[in-house]
Amino acid sequence: MKIRLEKDWTVAGSWPFTVMQGASVETGAKFTAVTPVIPAKVPGSVYDDLLCAGLIEDPYYERNSLLCEWVANRFWSYQNTFEVSPDIRGKRVRLVLKGIDYHAHIYLNDRKIAEHTGMYVPCVTDITDALKYGEANTLTVVLENAPDEMGQIGYTSRTFTQKARFGYKWDFGTRLVNLGLYDEVYLDVCSDPLKDVHIRYIGDGTLKITAENPEFTGTLSYNGWVCAMGPAQDGKLLLHDPMPKLWYPNGYGEQPLYDLKLTTDDDEKTYRVGFRTVEYRQPKCADRTVLPYIPVINGREIYIKGVNMTPLDHMYGCVTRERYEQFIKMAAQAHVNLIRVWGGGIIEKEDFYDLCDRYGIMVWQEFIQSSSGIDNIPSKRPEFLALCEATARAAVTEKRNHVSLTYWSGGNELMDEHGIPSTFDDPNIAMLREIVRELSPEILMLPTSASGPTEWFDPAHPERNQDIHGPWKYEGTEGHYNLYNSSTILLHSEFGVDGMSNLPAIESVLAPENRKVTTMGENLTWRHHGEWWDTYVYRERPLFGELSDLGELVKLSQFMQAEGIRYAIESHRRRSKTAHPWSLDGDNVCVWPRQENIGAIVWQFNEPWPCVSCTCMVDYYGEPKLAYDFFREAQTPLHVSMQYDKLLWKPGEWFLASIYVHDDPGTGAESVTIRVYGDDGAPIEHEERTQGINFIVPEGRSFRVECELTGTDGSTDRNVYLFLIADGEGKADKTPVLDFFDEYRK
Repeated sequence: MKIRLEKDWTVAGSWPFTVMQGASVETGAKFTAVTPVIPAKVPGSVYDDLLCAGLIEDPYYERNSLLCEWVANRFWSYQNTFEVSPDIRGKRVRLVLKGIDYHAHIYLNDRKIAEHTGMYVPCVTDITDALKYGEANTLTVVLENAPDEMGQIGYTSRTFTQKARFGYKWDFGTRLVNLGLYDEVYLDVCSDPLKDVHIRYIGDGTLKITAENPEFTGTLSYNGWVCAMGPAQDGKLLLHDPMPKLWYPNGYGEQPLYDLKLTTDDDEKTYRVGFRTVEYRQPKCADRTVLPYIPVINGREIYIKGVNMTPLDHMYGCVTRERYEQFIKMAAQAHVNLIRVWGGGIIEKEDFYDLCDRYGIMVWQEFIQSSSGIDNIPSKRPEFLALCEATARAAVTEKRNHVSLTYWSGGNELMDEHGIPSTFDDPNIAMLREIVRELSPEILMLPTSASGPTEWFDPAHPERNQDIHGPWKYEGTEGHYNLYNSSTILLHSEFGVDGMSNLPAIESVLAPENRKVTTMGENLTWRHHGEWWDTYVYRERPLFGELSDLGELVKLSQFMQAEGIRYAIESHRRRSKTAHPWSLDGDNVCVWPRQENIGAIVWQFNEPWPCVSCTCMVDYYGEPKLAYDFFREAQTPLHVSMQYDKLLWKPGEWFLASIYVHDDPGTGAESVTIRVYGDDGAPIEHEERTQGINFIVPEGRSFRVECELTGTDGSTDRNVYLFLIADGEGKADKTPVLDFFDEYRK
């Protein structure tokens, strides 16, 4: 039985350690808090409690987060008073704190019962003999000030905690080092709890369930219908459904989930489980030592359509199931089938993984390690390795039962002293692999992301672009297309393009005097909300000329981000197994040898606080940018795309492009229709040749190419490309882009 302790909490701040000593040795004066005692949310965040009590200003507005940095330097005392019924006397009672952030001293009725370090390992304490039955109990959790850890820039080799790194300052956020009880707190009333449960589908309609308990009973049901039941023998149980409903990733089939109930004489746990087998295959590559990145679900190879997710909020304890679902549902609607949970963030709450199961989103879960710029070498500090091992064991044991879990990874952008991606030869990574082999052997572990053999996108050596990161900017009106047209990447596990946020989001964090066109270098508040991500129009100022309207800047910047992400995604898909050039004379045969692409994972889907500019496709408030719309359409299972050389053209140039069909479901394309329109909307004559089109670029400000595909099943796909025409100074007119943006967002 679980008794939740999530109501009637309070919190107060104090100088370090004074709350633990209580009074001055010199004078006997009682130490008091430096803040009032205020209501607290559990799960939650100290910052949110202080904000609700009016003790801090909104840290997301302007540069207010700088005024909140004192919070991480105080001790914070959470307190809750509760009663337990005398009826449970005689049973074992354990206090469970699932998310302590970060180092805590726990007291029950003024008696210290535990001390705990680390975010990801639950603190479980037997309090049977310390409880008062039928009367008030007082639980106090004293959180120490946050440890002095590395932000984005620093030395990975010197890290010593298992605390979320992004809160110490990352390019898409601020320095807001979270403290609080960010996950459940409850009493587990049970004398014989189920332990170390491992649920696996082993094929042929059979689930294999093992547990530390030698005796337990399992019941498997689907939509209320009991499929199988039976007792375990020596901690092992096989449950068989003769006609299993298989779980597939989003876009490849349905996501049926079964209810599994496991019981002992004194405990009961329920799980939502899926039937699916998972294997991994090597992609085609000249290097036969390439890792087997391709996921094979129920015997079917899956093309990875992925996004990288940061935590949804700096105050991650405040993230609800509803907010998780908002973002995961948006990802699924964009045809995403994989989310990479980035190693600089957090291991998410159970709600996240439950929803990925439900929506068919495979999970790439990284352990909590990340690069730091100055060095990126995995830490070997003994205190770090002990915490890292404990985190890994807790995370693997809990997350392995989710049907969505598809990859483990040692961490983000870990490298040796030469900048080469870390391998399993590194003792840190080798330790994690052994834990995965022991506890979750069916799931592939990657040493890090990118896993190499080179870290960064290297167009000069395409054979080395196996699993790589970068770039994160639009590479120019010609350079972006040269890069993606000429370079093959097996697995592009992190890349993106930056763009301004939506105007309402920008206005929500900027004071009126800062709601103007400026740059990160010129304006401190803009810099505070996205220092690295000055927009395209300032990186390539001549393209649209000078701007004075903030709304226009947002639209132009978002168009360039959307165009850049769409072209990268479509370029990768053109090298996949399910793509082929569309021959307008009916000969639809792939005509050149190629190294295949097996997937792309865009950086990034979301942001944990409102940036002025960022690489995210969905803003902090859950509103999509234009990039999300282009990304969603570029991933349509039956899709038509166009390969071209540049975005900005001159009148009189020959426009040449190739047309491709992407057919993930294998249903086939019946026809492809190409239409070209000038600035005034009038059709432009064009020649349709084998595998493409050509025509002379007209006078004017822009032209459009519309590609429309009709599938053999009657489905359609329409893809519209806007091209710009340079004036005599090599600049583009902003008006066609602004008109296109407004028309598209309608």
